[in-house]
Amino acid sequence: MRLVLDAMGGDHAPDAVVEGGVLFARAYPGHELVLVGDAMRVRPVLERAGAPANVQLHHASEVVEMDDPASAAFRRKRDSSLRVGFALVRQGEASALVSAGNSGAVMAGGMLTLGRIPGVERPAIAALFPALKGNGRCLLLDAGANVDCRPSHLAQFAVLGEAYLRTRLGVKRPRVAVLSNGEEPSKGTQLTRDASALLRRSDLEFVGYVEGKDLFSGDVEVVVTDGFTGNIVLKTSEGVGMGITGLLRQAIEKRGGLPEKLGALLLKPTLAGLRRVMDYAEYGGAPLLGLQGVGIVAHGRSSPRAIHNALVTALQHVRAGVQEELTRCIANAASWLPPHPRGRKHETEEVPD
Repeated sequence: MRLVLDAMGGDHAPDAVVEGGVLFARAYPGHELVLVGDAMRVRPVLERAGAPANVQLHHASEVVEMDDPASAAFRRKRDSSLRVGFALVRQGEASALVSAGNSGAVMAGGMLTLGRIPGVERPAIAALFPALKGNGRCLLLDAGANVDCRPSHLAQFAVLGEAYLRTRLGVKRPRVAVLSNGEEPSKGTQLTRDASALLRRSDLEFVGYVEGKDLFSGDVEVVVTDGFTGNIVLKTSEGVGMGITGLLRQAIEKRGGLPEKLGALLLKPTLAGLRRVMDYAEYGGAPLLGLQGVGIVAHGRSSPRAIHNALVTALQHVRAGVQEELTRCIANAASWLPPHPRGRKHETEEVPD
């Protein structure tokens, strides 16, 4: 298999990104990795990292910056690492693309270059959360690709998320819910109520509304919401995870006694395990579900380990045949999903900025 890595995407690019790519290439010598980016900046990092033979460098002279307007920058910068990388996937020269760059640009680039699965109005970023029971995972989508959503978008997110968990993680019958400010049917907004009405007509295991705390309970496996709310939930959860670790450290240092130090030493393996569960780097990247191809969005602050794990996510996504199952399930859902309100549109329309 051949994967593409946007070497210029992310806060710590190209160094951390290239180093993560090299880690992956060493761990999976039977697959090829194509690093796309400015050769003058990428090659020295590759040489320092001692890249193995299954790593290739594909030059691209431009970069879509983190603060660039997404679709405008993607259209204007025709030789950007992101655009060139997506073109390799579209042309069949690679199976998937991973980028830690501007997530809006990854979304726009995927829609403009690869297009959408027939029946999907908007692709969604699908983020995995740790859960206390059940299958130990909960999938939230959209985690930031679409600020404004229609009820049909949330219903499609539910179909995509359910199919992804079954195919990729082996969850036999994922339970699906809509994120709201209470579990009662009278709560929520017009968007959540209309989306729930749609999902009640589906053949999914729809359980109704859940609150933010239920992302971690294990009572449901798929939670859908608009990208504005989902991104706030994602970033808040990251902050809570870092905050808990920091508060524990502060409490131990403040007391400073022998019992506290001894307890911290005994708990060190447990706390390290907890930190791994809560660390976004362990999950690597979030798939952009709904594209006619595989695009993985990694965290902007990705470390080499996070980039390595994002590439593993891409590899497993392709191996599991996720794309084929997403396409099949969206086609089957046409019996209860409403038709596109604007009729049949070209794949490059409705690209968010």
